[in-house]
Amino acid sequence: MSDTTEQLHVAPGSERTTGRCACCGRVSRIVMGMISTAEADLASYLVHWTVGHIDTLGAEIDLIIGRWGDGASAADRVAVRLHHFIGPNGPAVMVQDPPPNRATSELAAQALLRDEVIGTPRAAEVFALYDALAVQDVRLAELFPPAQTCLSPCAHSPADRARRLLRPRDPISGRTTAGRSRGR
Repeated sequence: MSDTTEQLHVAPGSERTTGRCACCGRVSRIVMGMISTAEADLASYLVHWTVGHIDTLGAEIDLIIGRWGDGASAADRVAVRLHHFIGPNGPAVMVQDPPPNRATSELAAQALLRDEVIGTPRAAEVFALYDALAVQDVRLAELFPPAQTCLSPCAHSPADRARRLLRPRDPISGRTTAGRSRGR
């Protein structure tokens, strides 16, 4: 796995509307795609959210990580569930245990528990994949609202930027070097 999101490439795939939210009648969306390096596909992703409810409900992100292509099977891959939300300092993410009905699938032989990701080398891989999605899949713009506009000087990104810059992460804990934690 590469150390930087610049070496990861996100290839958006299909997208669809899945129905309406039971509490408000708003549309729910699913987007899918693949994350790869120049050498190989690393993970597929599926993101599900209700349009207009990111601030209250967040979004679910399923990553299927491992070997793809000729000769690869579900036994070569694991699933990781993330919950994306808007925290007090902006977009954030945490690793979740998989739902009971998704312990295995035709795509991954095993769904990792939160404790099997956090505090392990796998955490750096998972957060790098998440960061690549945040920067490269424009369909997820609602999940990553533009930075605030403040009077100069300010640490926020300019208002015309659609994406925020992501800080480097500690490879084991998944924490950003600035001290903000994702996954805890």
